[in-house]
Amino acid sequence: MKDIFGIDGCKFGWVVAEERTKGDLSIRLIKDLNDLESISSQKSIAGIDIPLAIHEKGFRMADAEARTLLKSRASTIFSAPALETLHSDNYTAACEINESICGKKISKQSWFLFSKIKEARKIFCKPNKKIKLYEVHPELSFMAMNDMRVIELGKKTDEGFKVRYKLVKKLFPKFDFEKIRASFKRCDVADDDILDAIAVLWSTQKIIANMASYVPKKPETPLSKIYY
Repeated sequence: MKDIFGIDGCKFGWVVAEERTKGDLSIRLIKDLNDLESISSQKSIAGIDIPLAIHEKGFRMADAEARTLLKSRASTIFSAPALETLHSDNYTAACEINESICGKKISKQSWFLFSKIKEARKIFCKPNKKIKLYEVHPELSFMAMNDMRVIELGKKTDEGFKVRYKLVKKLFPKFDFEKIRASFKRCDVADDDILDAIAVLWSTQKIIANMASYVPKKPETPLSKIYY
C-alpha cells in the first residue's frame, strides 16, 4: 500500500500529515519536499496546498471556480502566476512580466510563494517520480468536511480554529492537538498550518478512494484541478 501524505507550507518549510493507524495522525516538519523520499520506502501520494499546474496565460479556471465555491472566503485563493512569470529573478520583474501576459501584477504574497511553487513543480513535472502530487486547497476541504458549508470564520481566529479543529477531531478521533503543538516551535509552524495539512490529507485519502471532488468541472488539462 502506498504512503499517503497531506502537505501545507509553513515557516520551517513544509508540515506533513500522515495517518499511520486508523484515526491516529503523525505530523512532522521537513525543509524540502525531497525529504519525503527518506520518509517513505515506496512510491507515495501526497496532496499539497500549492499551485501545481501553471498555465502560459496565467488564468486558471480552477482558481475562479474555487473562489465561487468559497464565497466570503474567496480571498484565500490567490491567482497563480503565468508560467513565464514563475522564472523571474525579482519581484519587480515578476510584476512586469505577469502584467504583460495577464494584465495584472502579482501580489507580494504570491511572490513569496514562488520558491515553494517551483520546488513542488520539480516533483509534479517529473516523468518518473516516486512522489505523485495533487493540488488540494484546505479551505475547500474544510467546506467539504462541513457538509459543503463554507466556514465563514477566518482560520487564524480563535473561533475559526475551534470550528476546524472540531471537524478534524471528528474524522481523526485520536488526534491530540496539544501533544502535537508541544512538539514544534510556533515560529516554525502555526496552529492553522497543522490543521490545513490534516485537511489536505483527508482530501488526498478521498482522491485515492475516487471520492474526491475538484474544480473546475471542465479543466484545461487533465492535471489542472484543485481537489477537496
